[in-house]
Amino acid sequence: MSIEKSQPETTTKARPRKRRVLRWLIVFAIAGCFLYLFPVISETYFKCAICGMRHTEQRVIGAGFLISAWERPTPSSDWYQANIEPEHEHVWVRGGYAEGKNCLGVPIAMWQLSSLVTGPYSWLPLSRDKQMIIYQKSPDPQQARAMFLQLAHNEPYGSKAYEKQQETIRKLDEWMKTGMKAPWPFEKFP
Repeated sequence: MSIEKSQPETTTKARPRKRRVLRWLIVFAIAGCFLYLFPVISETYFKCAICGMRHTEQRVIGAGFLISAWERPTPSSDWYQANIEPEHEHVWVRGGYAEGKNCLGVPIAMWQLSSLVTGPYSWLPLSRDKQMIIYQKSPDPQQARAMFLQLAHNEPYGSKAYEKQQETIRKLDEWMKTGMKAPWPFEKFP
């Protein structure tokens, strides 16, 4: 009879332990799914308004602290540094596109918001080398540089500076539509 009593006692002690292990496994499985299926890293993209170099930043969503940042040269940035200015302070303009990545770095979400953009420069249809071509077609590269800097930051809506930006974009857009074959669209800039 003592053998029968000892068996149920060990079984009842083992059940709560198994339940605790099962609960922790469920918690770890849910946490793993959360880290894999939900974005924990925000990756944002910038471009230098002066030379066209690319810049990328990764931040923790919610906390906002920087995890990593790197720069990637483009044909325009290489040409600018070789022909106009070997060194300059970059003026980073944030684009309207950002990606959310999980803890493994796999993209699982994207945001396309115009509110993210820090300047109208982001909306210019500048391919990897079109900024370089604009510099080459301008009568003075400093004029093109001043034009790009004017478009680096959003001016308050309705202000004179905003109206100047809109006029610059309109003239530049018309000139680009001609294949940049017409004369430089600005008499003097700024």
